[in-house]
Amino acid sequence: MRVRDRIARALIRLYPAEFRDEYAGEMEQLVRDRSRDGGSWRWTDLVVDIARTAPREHLVVLMNDLRYAVRLMTRSPLFSAAVILTVALAIGANTAIFTVVNAVILRPLPFDHPRQLVQVNEKNDTLKLPVFSASLLNYLSWKEQTRTLDLAAFGFAAYSLSGDGEPEQFTGSPIAPALLHVLGLSPLYGRGFAAADERPGAAKVAMISGGLWKRRFGGDPSLVGRSVTLNGESYTIVGLAPPALAVLTGGDIWTPMTIDPGRENRLNHVITVVGRLRPGVSVAQAQKEMDAIAVRVGEQYPEVRDWGINLFTFYRAFVNPQLETALLMLLCAVVCVLLIACANIANLLLVRSAARQKEIAVRTALGASRSRLLRQLLVESVTLSAIGGMAGTICALWSVPLINRTLPPNLLPIPEITIDRTVLLFAAAATIVTGVLFGLAPSWRAARVDLHTALKQAGRSAASGPRGRVRNLLAAAELGLATVLLIGAALLIQTLFRLQRTELGFAPKGVLTFQLAPPTTKYALDTKAPQFYRTLIDALQAIPGVHGAAVSSGIPFGNGSYTSTPMTPIGPSALPPDTGVSIDWRIVSPGYFHTMGVPLLRGRDFTDADNSRDAPVVIISAAMAERFWGKTDPVGRSLRQVADRLPFTVIGVVADVKNTALNRQAPALYMSMARRVWPLMDVVVRTDRDAAAILPGVRSAVRQLDPQLPLASVRTMEEWLSNSAAQPRLNAQLLGIFAAVALLIAAIGIYGVLAYSVTQRTREIGLRMALGAPRARVLRLVIGEGMSVGMCGIAAGLVAAAALGRTLSSLLFGVRVHDLPTYAGVAVVLAVVALAACALPARRAALVDPIVALREE
Repeated sequence: MRVRDRIARALIRLYPAEFRDEYAGEMEQLVRDRSRDGGSWRWTDLVVDIARTAPREHLVVLMNDLRYAVRLMTRSPLFSAAVILTVALAIGANTAIFTVVNAVILRPLPFDHPRQLVQVNEKNDTLKLPVFSASLLNYLSWKEQTRTLDLAAFGFAAYSLSGDGEPEQFTGSPIAPALLHVLGLSPLYGRGFAAADERPGAAKVAMISGGLWKRRFGGDPSLVGRSVTLNGESYTIVGLAPPALAVLTGGDIWTPMTIDPGRENRLNHVITVVGRLRPGVSVAQAQKEMDAIAVRVGEQYPEVRDWGINLFTFYRAFVNPQLETALLMLLCAVVCVLLIACANIANLLLVRSAARQKEIAVRTALGASRSRLLRQLLVESVTLSAIGGMAGTICALWSVPLINRTLPPNLLPIPEITIDRTVLLFAAAATIVTGVLFGLAPSWRAARVDLHTALKQAGRSAASGPRGRVRNLLAAAELGLATVLLIGAALLIQTLFRLQRTELGFAPKGVLTFQLAPPTTKYALDTKAPQFYRTLIDALQAIPGVHGAAVSSGIPFGNGSYTSTPMTPIGPSALPPDTGVSIDWRIVSPGYFHTMGVPLLRGRDFTDADNSRDAPVVIISAAMAERFWGKTDPVGRSLRQVADRLPFTVIGVVADVKNTALNRQAPALYMSMARRVWPLMDVVVRTDRDAAAILPGVRSAVRQLDPQLPLASVRTMEEWLSNSAAQPRLNAQLLGIFAAVALLIAAIGIYGVLAYSVTQRTREIGLRMALGAPRARVLRLVIGEGMSVGMCGIAAGLVAAAALGRTLSSLLFGVRVHDLPTYAGVAVVLAVVALAACALPARRAALVDPIVALREE
């Protein structure tokens, strides 16, 4: 007999025995029909067919079981409420976390055939850069030579939208016209970009997001074809972009990417390139071809000979490994909470089944089969679980808007979390599995009742034997899982504490920041824009309460422009000759370090006179100075970009600053704003007052210089700093909550086991005390029983935490995975909790009156 035939017949045996024979022939015929000639069939078809043949009596029995389960719930409302509440909390937490995991990790990306999409990054093994943005000119070379990929690209830009109301600044992207085609997307309304739109001198066109269309223009369908003013120039709106485009590029406005090869530098890495694998091409084949293309381009253009190409699947490009690890860790944590809840409820049901032994024995004596009793008891547990699961799912549905509001911006790679069919199916499956899990062991034990013993003693001996061992095992498992969660939470809390106390290199308190993007048509980047910012700084410093103002192309932890470039020292240095090092760099104005509170360690700050193009000057960080020249004073020394012979002279050294991450500090270089600025710049203002108090004055100062120039990303440095710690803080908070809930449930579990044990052993304890046993010995007996269970669970949890600790390594900072003080501290805390859970039952046992206990027998 084939395996599927055996499984099919096993499904048939699920029918009640009293109806099985009557319908056996018809059901056997169904199996034969489905299996005839080895034909293919689906299990769902068989289940549906069997359900159609189900006798009405079977449904009647099921309804009777449900009615009896509801009557039992109403008879013991406190017990039922405790079980339902526990299930609701566990299912609600699991569903909420799974909603995030599903949206970020499991749900297919919103593009056509996303498995065929790759992100094309550059790499430089010499500079130890495994992933880097792409060069505009390299991108053009790739497009000409590739036969395995359809390529497109996008960049980053800021757009000031004026007219039709108050000026506003939006982020967006210049995109290649082929991008929508490569992604398999179509505009919601209107058209996308054509090849003619990207040619220099073409009419200026743009697409906007549906959200901007509704919010700014009231959803007016006549907007398509009309002109709007972006960055001081007239653009024609040709279409509404699909939401998936914003998922990839971010922002609300898109314009055609125009590339003029004659004006571009091949080492200018400023774009992101995406590609679609052509039919029949694998990622490995495309990678092999792109490697060959990179070699050819390097031979043709020696300045990029060290630059290679890395292909990443879209999934890996969207979901960084640290976020994936954190989400899976939280999902495992809530599953542990669910398992602990199942173990605790199973213990409660074991206690109740012991009290129902006489009832079950009577049913057995009246002819109920073991399978019939097992089915009845499982219906009761699944009914409790279903009610709790529905309550938990409703709570999870309500929590999703709260999650979207409270999650810090840019923490997840998607705009918002939504619940779909997959989440609801998960909640339903988790509810059913939970009911079966916590009901199976108690139901199995109850269905195997000893008829003679149960009718004679009414279950009085249930405190010992296999039933007691099962309860002890479940309580120990609860405490073991709680140990794992508590150790993980303790490690993450220590990580958060160390991140918050790490040396930043600047003083964030009292600093207000905002972004400006003056239109380049009005403010040339190398002439009028620097002069505009100098005038603005003077105006800001004149505001009462302001003690400094400055401009930078990127502030620490902000969302401005961060760039890196390979630099090499000129002359004697601590590095081998002609060795390049990738250095983070940014453009700053004079007074930036004073405004940000960055200590100047050597040399001097920038001045407005540092604008020579033939002899540019730079300020470097202490880490860069040590990397290039060791302990030697770097002031007055020179360095250059790897592909450029123009030397930069070091005029000062400042303290190291954490620019992009609290757990990473990279060497940095600062150039003077006097030479050039970026289209988008950050403005920082230091005040001794509340930031909200000076904001009107700041807006007024900008408006007086240019009424059409909007402020964007207005925040304090403390807000940026708080956002940078958002993920570690969320990890620590959620895992801490789950660990606390798990510890509480585990403590209740130990208390319940001991309390029931004391109740069942009242006669034994009374007899011991009647024979002379002191109360202290009874206390030690009960506490010893409970602590043996607790210590076994704690020991198992410590071993499991040590084995699983490496999964947390990528989320930790400043603390070891196997930190012995943490493990010891958690063990002590859990032992104290277990002892406290044992204390009340032990005290109750010590207060037993031996005369009363023996008289009851």
